[in-house]
Amino acid sequence: MTHVAPSPALPRFRGRVAAPLALLASCSGAGAGRDVVSASRDIVVVGAADASAPQGYEYVARRATAVVGLAEARGLDPRIARAAVDRLADALDACAAGERRKGEPGQGAARVVAQIEPGGAVGGTTLRAEPGEGVAREAALCLVAPVRLLTFPPADSGSRGLALEALWGQPR
Repeated sequence: MTHVAPSPALPRFRGRVAAPLALLASCSGAGAGRDVVSASRDIVVVGAADASAPQGYEYVARRATAVVGLAEARGLDPRIARAAVDRLADALDACAAGERRKGEPGQGAARVVAQIEPGGAVGGTTLRAEPGEGVAREAALCLVAPVRLLTFPPADSGSRGLALEALWGQPR
């Protein structure tokens, strides 16, 4: 039987996702003592990811009350992608703190996918925010707006983009 280690990010979800996942994981081994998934022929590249990044992320930037994870950077130099994530984490942390000072909830989780145009500007963005009062508004204000302000070096070929996941308002 295969054992899957829990992600280190699960405790940050404060029970919203962890409890259902824990229930699902505890039931997954309740079979007749055999694996139910057929053998895989996946290719795994050892040593390709940064050892300091949590599993599933290319890079993670942590601030006092914000965490931004780079899930994917397509067609970008890794140093440029990491600098962009650091900049977004700073902006998200400051913006969420400002929202809390105004009396807004100031916490949530979201995923943003951004296309980067050949000239370097961020083109289309897609936002998925967790349910909750004001979360989508804060995600748009504190995460999507700073993403839209980023600029990258121009490129002639290939599609480029970023996929980011963020948590804010929960102390680390």
